Amino acid sequence: MESNKSNNRKYPSERPDHPFAKLRGSDIRGNNSVFYNVPDRSDIVVRKSFVNVHGEGSEEMTIHERAEYLKHQADEFRKIIERYGIKMAKTDYVIGTDPEKDRPAIFGVTERINGENLDKMSVLDKEMIDKVDELYTKIIAGLIDSYLEDGYSWYDPNNTQFVFGKAEGDEKPDIYLVDVDPHIFKWDNLELQKIMKVEGKEGLFWKKMSWVRMNMDDMERKVGEKGFKFAKAREMLEKAKVEIPNI
Repeated sequence: MESNKSNNRKYPSERPDHPFAKLRGSDIRGNNSVFYNVPDRSDIVVRKSFVNVHGEGSEEMTIHERAEYLKHQADEFRKIIERYGIKMAKTDYVIGTDPEKDRPAIFGVTERINGENLDKMSVLDKEMIDKVDELYTKIIAGLIDSYLEDGYSWYDPNNTQFVFGKAEGDEKPDIYLVDVDPHIFKWDNLELQKIMKVEGKEGLFWKKMSWVRMNMDDMERKVGEKGFKFAKAREMLEKAKVEIPNI
């Protein structure tokens, strides 16, 4: 049963004029996600969000408390991303009715970025080569700094999470992070180390870095030049090898 404190709180999605109240049907199905369009709001997309809460008392959390937890995690996630100048689609989290299961659920309302997903690009021109090189330089730098500072880190940076395009009001396209659910972790997370089948913080770091290298390799192949490598990103990767020896 939800507490009186939670029941008395007024959330934006509970207002009939909130755009979420006009949610209609499935638009795009992605990996473990269902995206929705909202009539008369071409500038946003809606996706049901999954909140993984661990620790004592997590099972008793109300949906409102889980929404607040998600917003806190989202703030931490945004700090990680924006510290390195990576653009991120604006997002808010609201509580509404799941149109498929007819029960309360938490949804992310995200600004729409009109453009092309990096993973779907077949060829990179000179402009995109420079932008993707810079992107992966920032991603690797972020992983290094979070490790050395014992801070939160980004769980799964990969090409499918980025779109080269424009938000409403943009004059020129740029690379945006559009998969904004705040999946973050600490390097000393023993449960995650066990799941990833690695030993210690160093093992987890290089497991994550292997994902980054795999995605970077894929983008380098799209340049179409044999042996091509992103110069700045590869230089940052060499820095990681010095700062954090691979066990």
